[in-house]
Amino acid sequence: MKVGIIGAGLSGLAAARTLVAAGHDVVVIEKSRGVGGRLASRRVDGSVVDHGAPVIPRGESAELADLVDALPGDERVDLDGGHVAYRSGVTRLAKLMADGIDVVLGVRIAALRAAGNRLELAGEQGNAHGVVDAVIVSAPAPQAADLLDNSPGGAERAAILRTARYDPAVMIVAGWTLPEPTRLEPFAVPLPFVRITAENVKGRPLVDGIVPVVARLAPEPSSALMDVSDDAILADVLPVLARSCGASGEPAWVQVKRWRYAVPARTVDAASVNPAGTRIRVCGDAIAPGGLGPVYTSGVAAAEAVTESLAEAR
Repeated sequence: MKVGIIGAGLSGLAAARTLVAAGHDVVVIEKSRGVGGRLASRRVDGSVVDHGAPVIPRGESAELADLVDALPGDERVDLDGGHVAYRSGVTRLAKLMADGIDVVLGVRIAALRAAGNRLELAGEQGNAHGVVDAVIVSAPAPQAADLLDNSPGGAERAAILRTARYDPAVMIVAGWTLPEPTRLEPFAVPLPFVRITAENVKGRPLVDGIVPVVARLAPEPSSALMDVSDDAILADVLPVLARSCGASGEPAWVQVKRWRYAVPARTVDAASVNPAGTRIRVCGDAIAPGGLGPVYTSGVAAAEAVTESLAEAR
């Protein structure tokens, strides 16, 4: 049996690995240019920064912790508090999970069309991207709802998904010449920020003596600043960040990153959007509050439910 998975974030890749282990043919289709979703890293002037999830928390899910331990650990860095980082960035976990999986990048699936007892994956222009026996949708709730609206019998489930709410996050990524921190969160965190991390402690040597810092704004200021220019955001918050880090002068480099669907503020009931026997299942943070651990577990659970329903259909 063949299963299509929409989205190559943590829950989608968890579902894909579980299905492959059960002997299914799997294709993962991702609208972005890379895997990982909010397991997002980038290189800025030679420094690696995680501008989505800062670490992988072992304590949120035994299944996620077991996965981390089972995958190659050559780049893994174990931090205080049971957290895990990767020297090349947290995206490394997603890349390890995707190894050996058929992943199609840069394609947005906009509709699921009935094809007899199967489902045809249709792109934004209506072009077909294959026919599958079941689909797992791991996109954020608003995007999942749009897809279900264009799927057999999905309108009622889409309406439920649209009751989910997310807090946005504006991230400031900056580098200053500072004394080298030895802890992940070594600075005071004044408003409008809720977290400031020193990325060098993740096994990443300083580049030209520059300490890379990632700061996340609280939900309310993030909402207020989400759609204004980078320059306006930096004029408002960069001086506060510099004082918190003990930095003087302008940073060696600075960037602004935005996550419109960063943290679920209100999730929906998993059973209400995944009725028994459905060939289109939803996983991810729309139904899994509490962090990366529950998100990972939701992908595993979706794959197990699909495996069971496909076995009953044979």
